[in-house]
Amino acid sequence: MYTQLQPHPLPKKMVTVGNIHSKTASQRQTRKPKTLSDFQDTDFYRTIIDNNLFRPLGWTPPRPQEPYRLLGTIIPIDAKLPPKAIIQNTVRNQTYIVTIGDTLDTDTFVTDIQTKHVTVKKNGQQRQLTLKSRFLQRR
Repeated sequence: MYTQLQPHPLPKKMVTVGNIHSKTASQRQTRKPKTLSDFQDTDFYRTIIDNNLFRPLGWTPPRPQEPYRLLGTIIPIDAKLPPKAIIQNTVRNQTYIVTIGDTLDTDTFVTDIQTKHVTVKKNGQQRQLTLKSRFLQRR
C-alpha cells in the first residue's frame, strides 16, 4: 500500500548561472554610523523610534502647548501712551504687563500689540497670540 520513494541521483554535471560567491565581512562595504545621533537617524531606526510598539493603537502625539496666552490688551485713546498687553506664561503661571519691545524671556520679545492679538518674536520666528475671551467684545 505504501511505496517507498527513492532519491533521485544527482546529475554528474552542475551548471551555475551568474556569479555566486560570498563576501567576507571586511569585503562588504557597509557605512557605519560615527555617532549615536547618526546611528539613530538612519531610516531603519527612525521607523522604530517614530512608531513605538508599546504605544496604544491610534495614538497621536500631543499638540505642543503654547507657552504664552494673551489675557487682554490696553489700547489707549491718547497717541502719547504706548499700547499694553497682559500676557500669561502658562508654564510658570506668571502674568506680565508688557509694551512693544519688552522681553518675556531671554529670547522672546513683543513686536506688535493690536486690539485682539499680540505678535511676539522668538529666535527670529514671529507668532501671534490671539485673544480667546469674548468678554466685552462687539459681535
